[in-house]
Amino acid sequence: MKIQEWWHWLWNPPVDGPRATLFPRLMAGGVFLWEGIMKFVYPNLGVGRFTKLGFPFPGPTADFVAWVEVIGGILFILGWITRPVAIAFIIEMIVAILSTKISVYFGTSPLGMPVSPPKIGLGAVLHDIRSDYAQIMTSTFLLLAGPGRLSLDAKTSKKYVPVLKTSRFAAVAALLLLITGGVHAFMSSSAGASTPAVVADAYEQGRKAVKQKDYKTASQYFRTAQQEQPNNPDVLNMLALSERKQGHLDEAFEYYQKALALKPRFPEAREYLAEAHLQAAIVELRTLKGYGAEGKEEVKELVEEFKDAANGL
Repeated sequence: MKIQEWWHWLWNPPVDGPRATLFPRLMAGGVFLWEGIMKFVYPNLGVGRFTKLGFPFPGPTADFVAWVEVIGGILFILGWITRPVAIAFIIEMIVAILSTKISVYFGTSPLGMPVSPPKIGLGAVLHDIRSDYAQIMTSTFLLLAGPGRLSLDAKTSKKYVPVLKTSRFAAVAALLLLITGGVHAFMSSSAGASTPAVVADAYEQGRKAVKQKDYKTASQYFRTAQQEQPNNPDVLNMLALSERKQGHLDEAFEYYQKALALKPRFPEAREYLAEAHLQAAIVELRTLKGYGAEGKEEVKELVEEFKDAANGL
């Protein structure tokens, strides 16, 4: 297929399909639309999810995907620019499947395991993939069969409007709007614009993970919050705690010092910093004990220092 023929195919889908094609458009477009909106309203479905999955720049990536879903969903419902939108959604669904379902198969999903069987393997993947499968099949159907008679693509086709330039200009304008929305999301996040809702949600999710002693997940949430508000002492304190619990003492000390520099009268951070020093001392004590007879005297002296310090409180 030549480039000109492909371009004509892309912007001129068949529009003689049944009026009932409106219902698959409402189904797929509606789901994309409200899922995109919820990525903005509920950060755990947006930046939190992308953080867990390990996407680079989770904030701007989540915002971009949300814009694609909101604008693309509206276009699907209207039956306008159907084929470009369908291609975008098919690509999105393929990425979603590859980024989430492989780990489901092996039982290593960062999003957590299902609460009931099947929890891993092919059965878990087939159960978890049902929504993605429905969306990608519907998008493929609309890509090939077109949006049907009850659509803006039909109203702006050559059959209805002799001159197609206006339609194509509007289509290009809509795609530019889609790209602009994504770029705006990226620039606002990259510029360090703080989003209180994102920070609050990530912070609370991180504290929940700490209570569950899932410190790796907690650290991911606190890092997401820190990206949005790098000078938030509460976030820095909890990030230090989650790193300390994983044995990353150097990182923990760095974040504790930053938190205390921003908020010197911070009792919780002072307590956690003292615990970090105690943890570091215990690490050194165990190292000395590993020297055997060579470090026996030093071990004894260090233990006495611990006792003297405790008695002096």
